[in-house]
Amino acid sequence: MAEEMRGDHPLTTSMARAQDLGGFFALPRQTPGDEDWTPARELFQADDQMLGELVATYGQRAWDSSNRHVAGSAFLVAYLSRVVFPLVGQYVLEQRVPDVSLGNLAFHWNGPAIDATGLKSLKFAALPEDAAAAHPDAMVVADEAALYDQLKGWLFEDNLEQVIADLRRAAGASVKVSWNAAAAAFSQALNRLYATEAARERVVEAAEVLFSDPDSPICGQLTMEEFEQGGRHGFFSRRRGCCLWWRSPRANDYCSNCILLPRGEQDQRFREMLEGVR
Repeated sequence: MAEEMRGDHPLTTSMARAQDLGGFFALPRQTPGDEDWTPARELFQADDQMLGELVATYGQRAWDSSNRHVAGSAFLVAYLSRVVFPLVGQYVLEQRVPDVSLGNLAFHWNGPAIDATGLKSLKFAALPEDAAAAHPDAMVVADEAALYDQLKGWLFEDNLEQVIADLRRAAGASVKVSWNAAAAAFSQALNRLYATEAARERVVEAAEVLFSDPDSPICGQLTMEEFEQGGRHGFFSRRRGCCLWWRSPRANDYCSNCILLPRGEQDQRFREMLEGVR
């Protein structure tokens, strides 16, 4: 799917730049006429039994667990990585927000499994000074505050609030665990972007906005801190909820930022990550 990000559209161009930091930072566009694509809204809202079975199957395959809360967490984590990473990448690096509303997403099937999430259209929000502001797919907003509001509208109101409710209804997933997973996806994307030294100031500013906004559903779900060890710098989160990975038979330890770990143990693991020994 990576080749579909090439082209002269401003969003595909800026996503291709972000993709150099990792494949999750780009979303392909749905291939017109390809019957292997399913609208995201159809997957989440058309057939509860099918959705429930899909979540259970994924939980068993990915995390080796039939527990519905664990399976729901595993499924949502996979979904978030494909949606939140490209959104955060564009917001931080380009000051653009792609339309990731549920109605603008589709899933590509490879047999019985989903192997890609894509955009149906390349609509994006941009600031007036954006070089692509005059593009037909650009929705120009007044300022950075309005850009952030558009991010919240497309991702939270028009996507995750619906998806999390759908997963609760069809698969018994935990709403509390799901929203903490959403916050963690943001922190993971910011952690990766922080490695790009030129973007560090913007990354830290974005974290402050994202996690301290009282009108955001991820407000207070975690905190992020800058760390330095041996001349290396990192940006790590401390979660105030749990992804349930430790309950998977495949887990042999807690996540480094797990709420179940004491703060001092988290600090040590962050330092070890910077030293490259974890």
